[in-house]
Amino acid sequence: MCLKHERMSTSVVWAGLVAALSLLSAAPVSASVESYVREALNANPGLQAELEDAVASAGALDEARAQRLPQLSFSARYTRSEGGRSIDFPAGDLLNPVYATLNGLTAGTPGATNFPAIENQSVPLLRRREQDTRLSLSTPLFAPAIVALVDVRAAELRADQAQTEAAARQLVRALKGSYFGALQARAQVGILEASLGTLAENVRVSRALLEAGKVTRDEGLRAEAERLAAVQDLDAARTVLGDALRQLNWLRGAELDAELRLDDPLTLSLPPPAAPDGTRDPTLRQLEASVEAARAGERLARADWLPTLSLGADAGYEGEEYEFDDEHDFATVSLVASWTLFDSGARRAARDRARAQATALRHRQTDLDRQLELARRSADENLATALRGVETAGARLRAAEEAFRIAERKRGAGSLNQVDFIDAERTRTQARLGRVLAHCAALDRAAEREYAYSSYPLPDRWLADAAPSGETR
Repeated sequence: MCLKHERMSTSVVWAGLVAALSLLSAAPVSASVESYVREALNANPGLQAELEDAVASAGALDEARAQRLPQLSFSARYTRSEGGRSIDFPAGDLLNPVYATLNGLTAGTPGATNFPAIENQSVPLLRRREQDTRLSLSTPLFAPAIVALVDVRAAELRADQAQTEAAARQLVRALKGSYFGALQARAQVGILEASLGTLAENVRVSRALLEAGKVTRDEGLRAEAERLAAVQDLDAARTVLGDALRQLNWLRGAELDAELRLDDPLTLSLPPPAAPDGTRDPTLRQLEASVEAARAGERLARADWLPTLSLGADAGYEGEEYEFDDEHDFATVSLVASWTLFDSGARRAARDRARAQATALRHRQTDLDRQLELARRSADENLATALRGVETAGARLRAAEEAFRIAERKRGAGSLNQVDFIDAERTRTQARLGRVLAHCAALDRAAEREYAYSSYPLPDRWLADAAPSGETR
């Protein structure tokens, strides 16, 4: 009977291991984390919003550049007026006496005149009908504020492009963390299910031994209590797995309950301990661009102290009717100078504000540089510790598996009590979990180091340095 129980218990163990491995790679075709990263980069709404912000900054730069170039506009106006002010001209009062005298002096002569009496005139200031059709050309000749504004917008665009790259790298880091968390949760579910099968078999064996009078009732109750504890842990692990899968779907821009295919974490290769070759951190480049924007803002404030000079020209036709001929056409050319002589200190305050912003950003840049160095060193040490933990977890699992096999044989021979057997099974389960957790932790620490060094090979559209000034796609 003991040998029979030993064979049955061993078969349950192997069945549990097969079940755990099948759960770790439930889909027939494993999906690489890289495929989910590509999906997230193409579909994550938050990242798309960052991209559109950069596009908007590119538009602002183009708008600022356009202010340096000539602008041509067309306008047409047709007006009908009633009432309004008028100018009274006493033409009758001035000329009628003269005309009457001339008529009297020449009366009865061959050259007699007959000037009629005329009315006083009232000339309206508003034409009853009027049209004005013209082309207007304007261009700045000397406008230092526009040049400084272009520099501000260009620096802001570089900052937004760097922010977009930083957001993309943060998304990659978050998605990899969620992916490895999901792997860990699924492996935990599989291992607990396998353990639950072993514990259920242990309950059956305990009951059989109790019926045979070889053990007391407390051992069977202890076996049942251990099984129920495993059921509780399994239920909690399934909840954690569901949350991890929904988090992963949210990051990649898919439906929360969309199907996911996960790799077996133990088949994923671990990174080398050597630090990767990365690029300059995009957050640091964003701050550098913000410093440039603040400096350009200071130049913009100083430029407001200088005069501006512009050229304007108008050509068109005007009159009461639409008559396009030499009598109704006109042309004007204007040279316009403008210089603000007094503004109650507004320009000085703007200059001081821009200077203080630039100084504050430079201090933040220095602090961020130190933080990045600290983060990289911590990432290197954490990964090295995690890799050592993988080796330790593997050795621990081998020892726990061998100890459980010995305990199983002793229990089958009746020389091991229930407490020691349950302890051996619990140790083996914890060792299995520990190995998976250590492997997933090493993968996650590698993703953290990858993020710290900005070494993940992003597509060109997400790299700030790959997009020329004024372009983001």
